[in-house]
Amino acid sequence: MSRFKASPPQAIPVEFDHHEDFNIAPPSTGLESWGLVKVTSQLLQQPGGDIYLRAGKHIGPHKGFGVRHIWQERRHDLVKWGYPTVYDVARFVSDIITHGTNIVCEFDSMKGNERLIVIRGRKGCAVLAAWPLGDEQLYYSVVTAYRNRAPNGKAVGMIEGFQIPETPKAPEGALD
Repeated sequence: MSRFKASPPQAIPVEFDHHEDFNIAPPSTGLESWGLVKVTSQLLQQPGGDIYLRAGKHIGPHKGFGVRHIWQERRHDLVKWGYPTVYDVARFVSDIITHGTNIVCEFDSMKGNERLIVIRGRKGCAVLAAWPLGDEQLYYSVVTAYRNRAPNGKAVGMIEGFQIPETPKAPEGALD
């Protein structure tokens, strides 16, 4: 193998044995939720809600969701972009889903709820699927994330992020 080519991407390690519905925490906060979908347009007739990245599953090309699906679909590109392992998928997604990022909708409904696309310019896009949570609430699950595509759609919202939890400091003199 040439020393100028990137090493081939690794398969999903055996120790990444999380159930497909296991929530992967964002690297920056450690919280389960990646932020909130805040609806800003009356065009979107569904509520906002928390965003989650699941361990997921990959069924086949363009079929699946979550970390496993993103890695299986895009691992060669992710390695080139500086995300060399399946454990770096969360970092890639966190580079896209940040406070203030715009959300568009192509209004191509699936199961009664619209899929939303989070756009972060050159960093990439993340597709969110809405799922019911009780009678009137929804949560959003990251289906996939990618780069180099400009989705069409109407602006319908933005990401409302969470503050990074601060580590409590010991009072002065407490450690003396």
